Amino acid sequence: MKINRKTTALTIVGLLLVFAGCQDPLTTDTAAPWAAAGGNKTEIVAHCIVTFYLGEGADYFSEQKQILRPALGDIYITAREPEGTFRRQLAGGAYKSSGPAATVDQSPAGVIDRDIVLAIITAFRASAGYYTAESGEKLDQVRIDGKWRLPIKLPGGAVKGATITLLQSPDDGEVDFVWVHNTANDALTTARAYNIRWLEDAKIFVPTKIDIFRRAAGAITDKKMLQIHYRSFSAP
Repeated sequence: MKINRKTTALTIVGLLLVFAGCQDPLTTDTAAPWAAAGGNKTEIVAHCIVTFYLGEGADYFSEQKQILRPALGDIYITAREPEGTFRRQLAGGAYKSSGPAATVDQSPAGVIDRDIVLAIITAFRASAGYYTAESGEKLDQVRIDGKWRLPIKLPGGAVKGATITLLQSPDDGEVDFVWVHNTANDALTTARAYNIRWLEDAKIFVPTKIDIFRRAAGAITDKKMLQIHYRSFSAP
């Protein structure tokens, strides 16, 4: 089905500049705040285009830089928007954010909150093979997109106020969906990771696309919030 979507002139021009090979505006953020910390130093630097679905056929495109430590479950996100630079960090189970005081209507990037950040890094880790069927409590199978999946609820405590459930295919063992349940407001955030490829630099599999959905408390359907399209990876 062909879908016509409305975008602003600023968005279109910005996206064309990205694909025309202009200098990456985020390259000045060369290291995540945890760079001097101990532990596993293996980091993946990813550049991506994020599509925010605003409703009524309107999309907003943004460029992001992500620095990930899949082995530890840490992620640092930066995005330069017209209102200023947004930063999101999840490291050691602690979440931090900074950015201009803009509403989601003024800057769609502001929709990215703790639960979305947690869903992104969990889906990334799942694609890399950091979880198995023994990683948590196995629940009754559910059917998603016409396919049975085994929910695996991870032990709590990693991030306060959130529970994580992996959805694994019993056929091939692949975990392609992740649920993040917010225990405070009862919202459910879903991440779907797909188009998996091998990243030789880091010796792991990585997703090249992640879709994010959210279901508000009491709702029966999910709303598609955004899609991350990873354009490049490196493991310096």
